[in-house]
Amino acid sequence: MNHQLDPSPIQVLLVDDHPILRQGMRQLLETHGGLHVCGEAGDGENAVVQALAHKPDIILMDINLPKISGYESSRAIMTAWPEAKIIILSNQDDPHVMKKCLDLPVKGFLLKDIQIEVLVEAIRKVRSGEPLALSEELAQKLKKKERNANGHLREALTEREREVLQALSKGYTNQKLADLLVVSPKTVQNHLYSIYHKIGVSSRSEAILWAIEAQL
Repeated sequence: MNHQLDPSPIQVLLVDDHPILRQGMRQLLETHGGLHVCGEAGDGENAVVQALAHKPDIILMDINLPKISGYESSRAIMTAWPEAKIIILSNQDDPHVMKKCLDLPVKGFLLKDIQIEVLVEAIRKVRSGEPLALSEELAQKLKKKERNANGHLREALTEREREVLQALSKGYTNQKLADLLVVSPKTVQNHLYSIYHKIGVSSRSEAILWAIEAQL
């Protein structure tokens, strides 16, 4: 894919706790035209400092970092600087970790075993504002994890809780739910607290969205 030429190099911040890896990454990136490593950080706290000091075009962020994790570091950076473009570069392919990071949302999630050409292309795409999709392998792992998680959560609900959640997704009020189930509004509220806890949400709207996505 052709990208519009920019006379100024893309400024990249490298965040990884292994100095040798950062050194090698710097050399590889800077052998490709149009890229410049403007800073490095070996822990999560320094990553935040460096990111806000340099305001790089792209931040390559590892997950496992001293002091604070790459996830917490990314969240802190994006809170202070919402325009930050962060690509997670990790050796973890855990779907839970991927989803947690993408929900921030960072601009992409890549594994460290990719080819340097793929990484450079990803950097250029994100810099130009193009979306960076997960690799097919990672996307399938994430979908499988979500299907399994929703399946386990559905099994954890009692039959009555499923009834409450199904009615909730139809827009029923607590009073209408109580009338439908022939119970008190207080019992309905207790069911809702139990449902929220089991499926990991904290509000009525989140529970409705979960029920729709889980095809309850």
